[in-house]
Amino acid sequence: MYIPEEKISDILNTADIVDVISESVILKKSGRNFFGLCPFHSEKTPSFSVNPSKQIFYCFGCSAGGNVLSYTMKYHGITFPEAAKMLAHKYQITIETKAISPGKRNQLNLKEGLLRLNKTIMGVYFDGLKNSKQGEKARQYLQRRGISDEIIQTFKLGFSQDSWDAIVTVLKRQKISRKVAVQSGLILERKSNNGYYDRFRNRIMFPIFDVNMQVAGFGGRVMDDAMPKYMNSPETPVYTKSRILYGLHAAKQFCRQEGFVYIVEGYFDFLSLYQHGIKNTVASLGTALTSDHVRMLKGYASRMVLVFDSDAAGINAAKRSIEIFMKEGVDTRILVLPEGNDPDSYMVKHGQDAFNDLASRARTVMQFLLQVAIDTHGLSVEGRIRILEEMKPHLSLIRDSALRSLYVKELAETLNIDEKAVLEKVREQYLKQDTRTAGLMNEKPDQAKLASDRREEQLISMMLNYPEILDEIKRRDVLAYFYSEKLKRIGKKIISVDPDTTAFITNVMAKMDTNEDQALIASYAMNDIVSEQDMHQTALVIINRIIRVRTKQENTLTTKIISAEKGCDAELMELLKQKQAEIQQLQNRL
Repeated sequence: MYIPEEKISDILNTADIVDVISESVILKKSGRNFFGLCPFHSEKTPSFSVNPSKQIFYCFGCSAGGNVLSYTMKYHGITFPEAAKMLAHKYQITIETKAISPGKRNQLNLKEGLLRLNKTIMGVYFDGLKNSKQGEKARQYLQRRGISDEIIQTFKLGFSQDSWDAIVTVLKRQKISRKVAVQSGLILERKSNNGYYDRFRNRIMFPIFDVNMQVAGFGGRVMDDAMPKYMNSPETPVYTKSRILYGLHAAKQFCRQEGFVYIVEGYFDFLSLYQHGIKNTVASLGTALTSDHVRMLKGYASRMVLVFDSDAAGINAAKRSIEIFMKEGVDTRILVLPEGNDPDSYMVKHGQDAFNDLASRARTVMQFLLQVAIDTHGLSVEGRIRILEEMKPHLSLIRDSALRSLYVKELAETLNIDEKAVLEKVREQYLKQDTRTAGLMNEKPDQAKLASDRREEQLISMMLNYPEILDEIKRRDVLAYFYSEKLKRIGKKIISVDPDTTAFITNVMAKMDTNEDQALIASYAMNDIVSEQDMHQTALVIINRIIRVRTKQENTLTTKIISAEKGCDAELMELLKQKQAEIQQLQNRL
């Protein structure tokens, strides 16, 4: 799917980057820009900036940057054509595609084929639950679990027949290619290599939607004590477990409204909470939570409440998840339900008000970990020492020194241990964990970095923000005097764009060949600290300085080489030539 250049321009000129990014990042206006927590790296203080007038984004923390297309690609992990198609659909832009390479076409066709197939099979499972004779058992099971018809309809719950080839037969009837059928994960090849059989049999089926409302995969649950109790689709080109949370497609607007999200473990836990009015909920599909999951949720909620059973498995699951949330700098609470309850059973027995009351008393991460450690080791002298050893790695993960100090004080008071002793233990752990970071921070900056880089970068920034200076740049041929070959290449692409066109920066970014170059353009475009009144004078000063420094240095080296030649100082001449070669190599790397 090759997308014509004029259609890319239509998308870039029509799509609103604030509108698009706001779907996945909570943005707040500050001055001319919008700021939020970066979805691409861990941070607690917003450094992710979106400029609506320039239609670009840039993170001052991890240097990710670009336009609305590059954001869509990076956030969703999709290709350029897929991102263009997604935005075109959102803004009702018709794309007439042209031919692309066979390999790319096959990849796109496979993904589109899988999504179409999943939607078809969702309908088959849904019909099997609502209308088939075999589905009666599943209907009764859901009724006993208190799942309403409205929830069944909303989340398209289904039933897979107790058959080895029900879906195989459907795929044959639909004339689905063998490659698509196998890669969907819906069928498996027999060991004897003489055919295929259904992965899901005699199970309640849960379609798994991505945030774009497309069916990425399926989960299935047995209705008796057979094992495995739950079974999910394997990873496919359209289903990546670390990027999908069950129910997020339906819950995201409610998460934003409430400002926080409940995270539960299973399908029925999610459905029960949602049905009882607690719609700011997602489920982890029984897999370990990842940093990607947390970063996705940060786009919809600033606080996250982990809901677990009170049994040993639930406590251990909570402890395993906590480190990820702490590293991501998220305000996290732990809600452990009363003994013998999971979220589904508690909601059915006690209702929404009781759950909300319980949730209001959810513990902070440190309060939870401390209570678990006390329950495990007790408060004898030996127990308190073990508790301190268990708590210090968790405390050392807190990067906010004031917050860490408060928790250290609370721990010292609870254990009746001198606060200085606790602080020293935590400091030891902190330094141990941060040895590599400390080493990097103590490294000396690259002495070979040329002083002229700053001026060249400033001029590139001015070229982007004040394209009226481009005529002077061309007239003086200042790019020829750049030390950095990378900046010289970027500068040439900038001056190739008509400065009188609307959306100048957007058009420049479209000229960039790599994501790295797009991020550079975004970073330089954000840096427009020069006032418009001083713009021409500042530009002339920088241009003259770049030309003068480069000319002077080259003349000085050349003069020294000529002098060494005249004086027959072969050793000095060789050293000067080596220095000249080093400078040239450095230019090529920059």
